[in-house]
Amino acid sequence: MIIIEMTEEESEFVAYSTENTGAYRVRTFDIDNVCCLFAYYFDEFIHLKIRRYVKEQTAISDWFQLKSAGIIYPDIILDETIDVRFDLEENQIHVQLPNTVNERNW
Repeated sequence: MIIIEMTEEESEFVAYSTENTGAYRVRTFDIDNVCCLFAYYFDEFIHLKIRRYVKEQTAISDWFQLKSAGIIYPDIILDETIDVRFDLEENQIHVQLPNTVNERNW
């Protein structure tokens, strides 16, 4: 699995999303040129949004494949899942993880 951080390339989206979601940080990733991953950082948790690029249905196997990576450096610990849910209308998986390294307090 190849995970590429795209936050720098998606700076307009990141600025827009940070302002409109209340997250203090947003990171974007490409996963194997198949899925996009958005990480929204809040004080108590990190909210992940996973979506396939094509019209193919996003599946739980997409989450399990990503979760097998264990960690996305430096602070997204995929094994510490709080909640996982599907949004069938938007074809997305939403995952909530604890924010173990709250950068806002640095």
